[in-house]
Amino acid sequence: MAFERFLGFVSRSEVKMSKISQLARSDPHSMLTQADVHWIELDSVDSTNDYLARAYQQGRVSGLNAVLAHMQTVGRGRAGRPWRAHPGASLCLSLGLPMAGQQIPFLPLCVGVAVAQVLEQWKVPVQLKWPNDLLADQQKLGGVLCESFQTGQGAITVVGVGLNIQDIDVPEALSGRGATSLSNYLSAPGLPSPRELAEAVVSSILMRIEAANVQGIDSIFAEFSQRDVWLRRQVQVEDHGAVCFAGEAMGIDRQGAYLVNTEHGLRAVHAGDLSLRVRL
Repeated sequence: MAFERFLGFVSRSEVKMSKISQLARSDPHSMLTQADVHWIELDSVDSTNDYLARAYQQGRVSGLNAVLAHMQTVGRGRAGRPWRAHPGASLCLSLGLPMAGQQIPFLPLCVGVAVAQVLEQWKVPVQLKWPNDLLADQQKLGGVLCESFQTGQGAITVVGVGLNIQDIDVPEALSGRGATSLSNYLSAPGLPSPRELAEAVVSSILMRIEAANVQGIDSIFAEFSQRDVWLRRQVQVEDHGAVCFAGEAMGIDRQGAYLVNTEHGLRAVHAGDLSLRVRL
């Protein structure tokens, strides 16, 4: 299997090193040929983000690292919502990046675009919902969770990516919110395995980060805007269910906030403070 050959996946927490250059061989212009990714595959884990954070903090890993788990028991999404996954039903992936915390406002956008581009290769109609959700036909397909912390090695950011592959189990984070899976868009023979998805997603994330560094962040904003599920729609901004204000969704500003054009002018919404919903 190409994934096992290129990425050196092994079972039960054994670890091997793998050259990103092997992932990018089809692109002779890729700048990723000097990078190594340390891959860890787990049968089961509490949270891939937490596992990788502990590994960095304990000095067990350094540099670029990725963790793929086939079962996740205490995963979480935005605002700490639980995200549990049964074996083979979801992609449970975390990628550790040695990068500064001030880049965090833009990283979820970059990762969202990268994951969307992977899924679009399988003809899945992906939309992005700020700050970190992936949708298909207005239903949640997955999400991104970026967390930054300091270690003895410096600043580390862990990027968690969760995607529903099968409709076996709907994570509690999605209960009542309308969830979907790749199995609703791809027939069984064409449905990618978690390993295949992990390979493609990690490669795409690293390439999109490089593209942003070379082309500037405007390229990521443009790609996000093309898939922005809210753009130019009437939305309302809520704080714990209470409506604060409403207006037209105008997209993301250069600080990573979402702009809403209200009757009193532009208002900026920051991730973690308030939530947006389409106004009915």
